[in-house]
Amino acid sequence: MSSTLILVSTTSNSSSLSRSNHEEETGPGDMHSTRPVDEDDDLTIRPRRKPPPKPPKHHVITNTITSYLSKFDSREEVVSVTITTSPEVSFTLHKPLRNLPSFEENACEAIQDFMDAHEFFKIIQNPQTKNYKDVLPFLITRRKKFFKKRLWVLRATLKAMNEEWSTLDTSHSIHEEFSNFSNIACLRFGALLPVDVLIKLSVEIQTCARVNVDAVPMGRLVQIFDRMFEDCHLLLRSRTVAKAQPRSGMAAAKSAMERFLPLSGGVDYLIKFCRTTFPGREVRYQWTDRGHSEA
Repeated sequence: MSSTLILVSTTSNSSSLSRSNHEEETGPGDMHSTRPVDEDDDLTIRPRRKPPPKPPKHHVITNTITSYLSKFDSREEVVSVTITTSPEVSFTLHKPLRNLPSFEENACEAIQDFMDAHEFFKIIQNPQTKNYKDVLPFLITRRKKFFKKRLWVLRATLKAMNEEWSTLDTSHSIHEEFSNFSNIACLRFGALLPVDVLIKLSVEIQTCARVNVDAVPMGRLVQIFDRMFEDCHLLLRSRTVAKAQPRSGMAAAKSAMERFLPLSGGVDYLIKFCRTTFPGREVRYQWTDRGHSEA
């Protein structure tokens, strides 16, 4: 037993000495080193890679452009948008010509659409434009009829819910009702019960939606609608609204808020997308059936 221990010890020392001598001859960085390499430590063998960039949300982009360039919800007033990616990224805008006997009326309307699209994308690419609040004046002045309709639908659907909030299966905990957004809800509404928070948000949105767009100064309108957008965002994050049953009053209110929000968060996303896709130059878009394009 004693001789076996001496033999093992001698072999171990000999192996260590041989490995040490080999490292001195080859150098610590030599590729022929017999030292096993730990891939978790050696980034030259398994480099860390950044996650691939997320694909752009085309539906958010197209819905936002449509919301800002459409004069109304009727078919002949809606500007549809598609994104072309080859050979270069560009937007294709389409709006059906009215079936009018007067060519002059069609031409005047088309010219106005061209001017509006040019102005809108110019604002989007303007370095002074920080977020949707800088674009809201365009919407309120150029698309007043459309904007008023959105406000009316939102106010009407939420008003229809005034007597129903207390009958819904609302969570008893603010953290369950708003999940990841409970801190914001608590900060704004303190210790209110979740159902009371939902009611208060609904009432605030209805109050903002009643504003007289024709009489209130633009700066004040931007402040009012900024708060309104925040309320809509938070209300849509509630568990009660998220699980609204189809064809219910809650589903109608949810749909109205979702159609309203591209006017805020959608614009912020569009600004970021355009400045990444068209850096330092104008947005590339063209109209179909109108014989006009922008480089």
